[in-house]
Amino acid sequence: LFSDSTNALKPGYTMSEKKIGETLDELIKTARGRIIIAAFSSLIGRIQQIINSASYYGRKVFISGRSMADNISIAQQLQFIKAPPGLIHPINKIGKTKDEDVLILTTGAQGEAMSALTRMSLGDHAQILIKRGDTVVLSSSPIPGNERSIYTVINNIVRLGARVIFNQVMDVHTSGHAQREDLKLMI
Repeated sequence: LFSDSTNALKPGYTMSEKKIGETLDELIKTARGRIIIAAFSSLIGRIQQIINSASYYGRKVFISGRSMADNISIAQQLQFIKAPPGLIHPINKIGKTKDEDVLILTTGAQGEAMSALTRMSLGDHAQILIKRGDTVVLSSSPIPGNERSIYTVINNIVRLGARVIFNQVMDVHTSGHAQREDLKLMI
């Protein structure tokens, strides 16, 4: 057996996705206005948790970003993501949906220059203008080298009046890389 992990030198266990799901659920439950969640579009389990919470609390899910739309579509076809009919919509269908009924799943958790979240933070997104009362969640950890871009996006969003939640504020992301005790358990 060969195993390796970027977190092999960190003691303890990696936080569970269940804990992250509980935190995101509470945020979705308590957010008063729109909630915008930026996540890795390939993290299908996390996306399913977000969709489940949105459905439970009566929020429609609007998808922004090509990779997010593509990955959700493929995952739905393969039945890895399940959602009630009429829950998930493309972002251009947001129309006059009440803010308290909106959850936007978007790309851009790493501050990529042309990503949907970056465009929102600059006021350049075709459908979404971030405003006071919005809650924006970056459900990710910075990939080394992306820190400056991410904090620029966060600063821009704060200037627009939105509440920003990221991992240094609340547990909204966990590593996919095993820590020392996880590796011992596997071995």
